[in-house]
Amino acid sequence: MKKIFTFFILFTAIFNISNYAIGFSLHNPFSKKSRQEAEKMVQTKQEWEEKAQNVNLEDRKISPYQRPQDKDFKPKNPPLKKFTKYNVSPGSREVDISKIIKEKDVKSQGVFDPDFKYMAYGQYYYSPTYQQISSEIYVQRLKDGATRMQKALSATPLNTKRTLAISSGTDEFRANLFSTLTIVDFSKDSKKLLVKEKIGSNTEGIFRNYVWVYFMQGDEVEWFPIKFSNLNEKIKQYHGAKSGLALDNYRWDIKPLGFSKENPDLVIAEAFAWDKNKNKIFLGVWGLNCLDASVQLLSETPMPVEVSINGIIVKEYLP
Repeated sequence: MKKIFTFFILFTAIFNISNYAIGFSLHNPFSKKSRQEAEKMVQTKQEWEEKAQNVNLEDRKISPYQRPQDKDFKPKNPPLKKFTKYNVSPGSREVDISKIIKEKDVKSQGVFDPDFKYMAYGQYYYSPTYQQISSEIYVQRLKDGATRMQKALSATPLNTKRTLAISSGTDEFRANLFSTLTIVDFSKDSKKLLVKEKIGSNTEGIFRNYVWVYFMQGDEVEWFPIKFSNLNEKIKQYHGAKSGLALDNYRWDIKPLGFSKENPDLVIAEAFAWDKNKNKIFLGVWGLNCLDASVQLLSETPMPVEVSINGIIVKEYLP
């Protein structure tokens, strides 16, 4: 009985192996029969030309990979673009120096005038050789559009004719010097652009600040900028005569806030200085008339002054 059982197992194994061998020979792609049935490789140029096909260029493109769509996938809505006021925190706008040093060539966000005729923006350059930052302010006309948003979105820098309004630090090379121009605001009538210039050293701090106004009344060839350095001189003279404070021996700053809400030709500015212990000294609230360049002290102490907020920017919001 044991011998019969052993013989049965041996017979079954031999039968299965035989079937496997037969099946493999029938389906093995590398078998002699399969090789014979396969298409023969071309041997001559004539054979190749007979088998070659003319494939159109569009058919040669490889289709890009597309990830299988998840049935639970919900596409994200694009961010909403809305208009908002630019100078909402008067005088607080500053140029990001670290970004300029990192990227070497930076363009600021465009600021639109209240009438949507122009867009102003800053362009900043960094020279690794001199470790110097220079800057320019450009103004360009907006193209016609059905809506203000269409005009704004189509007004990317360099896509239309632009006008150089103000430049700083572009005509000289000095190690560690930074010359930055910051847009403060447009005037309510869209005819003036207020700009702050800051000059200093990356190692020693601020040297001086100036207030600029770019006038855009009349034809474009008649536009011109004015640098109101007399505001700096007036502040120095006042504090020198009052308390003997020699501001040339201190680090001090002028911060233009914007155009006065009551007088659209009056630029409102605050001035500060820092003593040797880095304590802040308030130097007053000043008014600069950009038409006749006259300067007046509005207050010796900090006081709220209403300025008009006119410039507009496009801001993205999550839906």
